[in-house]
This record gives sequence, structure tokens and C-alpha cells, in this order.
Amino acid sequence: MVMSNKRTQIPADLIRRVLVEAGHRCAIPTCRHTDVEIHHIVPWSESKTHLYDNLIALCPNCHALADRRKIDRKSLRIYKLNLRFAHDKYSQLEMDILFELAKKPANEGIPWTSHTLFLLNRILASEFIEIISIPERFTINKADITPLTLLLTTKGREFIGEFGSHWLSP
Repeated sequence: MVMSNKRTQIPADLIRRVLVEAGHRCAIPTCRHTDVEIHHIVPWSESKTHLYDNLIALCPNCHALADRRKIDRKSLRIYKLNLRFAHDKYSQLEMDILFELAKKPANEGIPWTSHTLFLLNRILASEFIEIISIPERFTINKADITPLTLLLTTKGREFIGEFGSHWLSP
């Protein structure tokens, strides 16, 4: 069978699958930009195929770094594995909150409301965040709208900080 050197388009359903896996964000955990492109972990020039396991969503900057091998293939594969793990265990909202909290100093949080805490059940159960509340209660039509503050716990900071380090050990 003769392989063509002409590059074919990545099928739309495959692009969608890769983008959904990454939450339509750059797969590099410290980046997370929303302007993304599809990158071949093993370059198309070598693989001549568009396989899901070989595709990852990267922003233009990280894509350029990967093309120049400043982000190596092993790291890209680890990031892809981490996406699968995190995507299966935590919702995109939960991951976004953890990344946002990780950008802040340890004693600084983000505001949240009590009536939407159910959206954070998995990261609460994993003890990645703690909730700071005020003693007063505010309601509108019997709905509790008391402002809360979400803080990243030490365990949550370690989870985000070491995102993937278990794959990097020798």
C-alpha cells in the first residue's frame, strides 16, 4: 500500500473529540488559553495519520513550543493522559475553578453561592477546596444566596501543582 504525502484534513468529529477532552482549552495545565489548535504529538510528517491518541489541543504559543520540541513528546503524552484522568473524574467547571484558585495567593479565594455548591461535589469530596462562609444568611424567594468564598486547600494546591508528576518519575 502506497502512502500519500498529501496531508488530509483532520475529520471534524475527531477535532471535536480532542477539543471536548481539553474543555476547548490548551491542554498544558499552566496555560489553559481558549484559543486552541490541534497538534500531532508525533508530527503528521512522520505518522501520516490522524489518530485520537496522537492529537492534543494546544494554544498557538504552546503549539509552537511543541513544534520546536521545547515541550517534548513524552510531556505531551502525559498531558493527554492527565486530561483523560481529570476529565473522567472532575467536571470541566471543577477543573477550571481549581486552576483559577491555583493562580491566587494561598489565603485568597473566589466568590461562590451556596445554592450552587452541588456543582462542586467532587472537588469538595476530594478536599481540594474549603468553603468560608459568613454567619448571616441571605435569601431571595427562600433560595439561599449567602456569599461564600472558595479557597484552595493544601491538598488541592498539591493536586494542581503536581498535575502529572507521577508520570514523570523515573
